Amino acid sequence: MRLLKYPLLMAITALVLYALYFPFMDTAVPEEEPLVWHEPLEHPLRTDVMGYVRSELVRKRLAYPTPAPAKKPLPDFDAIADINEKKQAFFAYLGPHVARENTRLRALRKQLLEMQAQIEKHQPLTVQDYAFLYALYDEFRMDVAHTDEDSFNELLKRVDVLPASLVLMQAANESAWGTSRFAVEGLNFFGQWCFREGCGLVPLYRGEDQFHEVARFESAAASIRSYFYNLNTFHSYEELRDIRAQLRSRNKPVRGEDLARGLLRYSERGEDYIAEISGMIRFNCPIMQEVQQVVAISPSC
Repeated sequence: MRLLKYPLLMAITALVLYALYFPFMDTAVPEEEPLVWHEPLEHPLRTDVMGYVRSELVRKRLAYPTPAPAKKPLPDFDAIADINEKKQAFFAYLGPHVARENTRLRALRKQLLEMQAQIEKHQPLTVQDYAFLYALYDEFRMDVAHTDEDSFNELLKRVDVLPASLVLMQAANESAWGTSRFAVEGLNFFGQWCFREGCGLVPLYRGEDQFHEVARFESAAASIRSYFYNLNTFHSYEELRDIRAQLRSRNKPVRGEDLARGLLRYSERGEDYIAEISGMIRFNCPIMQEVQQVVAISPSC
């Protein structure tokens, strides 16, 4: 009996330790998720999937497919006397960040279109697909707990590119070709506002009853990322997204001048602002195309 005493004691100890530590053991699912829903987009609910798939797997599908351009200080555009040279430098500085945002949007959209094709063929989506889908709803400001065809189609309208010609011409217009106070001090190229005290720069001519500031960004990339987010999510630019979706439905190219018609609410100047941006696109397209040989911006004028 004495010989059995210590093995029995060790077995009891092991069971106690297992009971104590089991709740904290790694019980994550394997990388290849075995669970598949066979229903179409009506199922599953958000709560069914978001706690099931490991977050790093979703982040991998959401990530930028290309590395970030090297962070560079803002050039002194005011010091460049030659107008064409100044414009080329401006496009070359901002162009890589615009291209990177569009590369990511194309990658995200490609995944959505592949999912759409599966649904149309009545092929099941994986739980990872649904987790990716709900993560995109969050990123693009859609409060969706139960995905359906309408919400999926609305997401497709938001997850799409913005032509470099439109982005760069708005940046040039709003920042005076990178020489404005807000561009120089806050790397804000699009006149974007914020509403928390200290979040940015106080406009010199702000009304007494106004409290907004012009946002300050840590990098040109952050300024451009915020601009893309605004146009692809805010209600004010729904018309722009509708124009883009209509072009897609007719297999037409998405051109900057076409999307400029959806900027009516970007400026208090309304139609005059749209006409100015459109004119800038037409006038500067040849220069952007020249820069394209060095920076892959694909202006899509």
